Amino acid sequence: MLNLLLLPAAGISVVQTTNMTTTKPPLKQCHSEVSIAIDNDKWAAMSAETDWNDEASKYRQTRFSSRRIRKRVIFKQGDCNVVQGNVAKRRRRYLQDIFTTLVDIQWRWTLVVFALSFILSWLGFGTIWYLISYSHGDVTAYQRGVDDSYKPCVTYIFGFTSAFLFSLETQHTIGYGNRYVTEECPEAVFILALQSITGVFIQAFMVGIVFAKLSRPKKRAQTLLFSRNAVVCHRDGVPCLMFRVGDMRKSHIIEAHVTAQIIRRRITKEGEILPFYQQNMEVSCDGGDDRLMFIWPTIVVHKIDKESPLYNLSAQDMLRERFEIVVMLEGVVESTGMTTQARSSYLPSEILWGHRFESVVKFKRETGEYEVDYTTFNNTYEVDTPLCSARQLAAVKKELCKQTGAELTDDSECGVAAEEPRLAVDDSGSGSAAELCRGEEEDGC
Repeated sequence: MLNLLLLPAAGISVVQTTNMTTTKPPLKQCHSEVSIAIDNDKWAAMSAETDWNDEASKYRQTRFSSRRIRKRVIFKQGDCNVVQGNVAKRRRRYLQDIFTTLVDIQWRWTLVVFALSFILSWLGFGTIWYLISYSHGDVTAYQRGVDDSYKPCVTYIFGFTSAFLFSLETQHTIGYGNRYVTEECPEAVFILALQSITGVFIQAFMVGIVFAKLSRPKKRAQTLLFSRNAVVCHRDGVPCLMFRVGDMRKSHIIEAHVTAQIIRRRITKEGEILPFYQQNMEVSCDGGDDRLMFIWPTIVVHKIDKESPLYNLSAQDMLRERFEIVVMLEGVVESTGMTTQARSSYLPSEILWGHRFESVVKFKRETGEYEVDYTTFNNTYEVDTPLCSARQLAAVKKELCKQTGAELTDDSECGVAAEEPRLAVDDSGSGSAAELCRGEEEDGC
């Protein structure tokens, strides 16, 4: 018995055959299309394909309504879905690092603190100036009327309003000229110097907070884009998980590099359950390492090989598994020299099996420039891709090489010029597919 998953050029279909004869079918067009027409098994093939499509559509229809599917660690825009709770002495710890606290809080609270810091300082020193004038008798003396021989601590302080205005003029060095400190009261001279120093400190502190919030590299990450979906397809005969990253600004990200991790449940050999086990995923860009020349949108590739955590997952397993792939793009902002990081994540429902990204870079002959069309940034198209896992596909290729006598290369291909056949065994893995390509090595089967 031989069970095969066949992928014609028009789309994905699952064909199940039983009791196949040893007659060799013609395979001269195996590179462009693989098809087996068996009337007795036509309904079985349609049923298998319908079951897989129903499973996928059912999953996609419930991914927004099911509470289970919505659970994710990193949101699509990069925010962490983590809340720190039951922290001992939490408020005291935040106040000890007040500068970072004011930078991290929302803008409305920062503006409230900005306004209150000045208003409270004006009111506080205004009260002190009023008490100094009142204790010296300046307020009552002005109310009774004084002659030119009377020397107050602060001139023209008639009440609290006058003291508040003098505090405002002193702290911001406005100096209208009517109110000023005399040599009559030493405490007034001391308060004048203290308020001047305090005003400079408050201005420097609040301006620093506002500037830090405006220049944070976190805002630069808002212009770094990740594709809405990740895709699984073949590149150079190797199954790969791919996603696209882009930068909408003209100023580039220097030393940009991409990292990826998968978060899922794992049970150790000792039986310990790790509900959020993090495992690194090797990624590369255009045949290089994880560093990229970020001048236009780039496709980041993760090869699904023996070291990949997706090596044992088929298309149906991908729909049922619970995991999250977190991707991070880091680099130095060219205009500010600060390091920034952009994050996103992909759930199993956001991974398109058998798709490939459309090109977004075009050359304009009229202007001699390369144009990036971001309207197609998330667009994909279907390609022939086996529904089995990479492990099962490697087993089929190994069997093909064993039957044909060819050597298995590092990229899991039979010989140097061999091309990957568009077929794969199902989960049972029974039988051998070498009969389909025996004697047809010149066609690349």
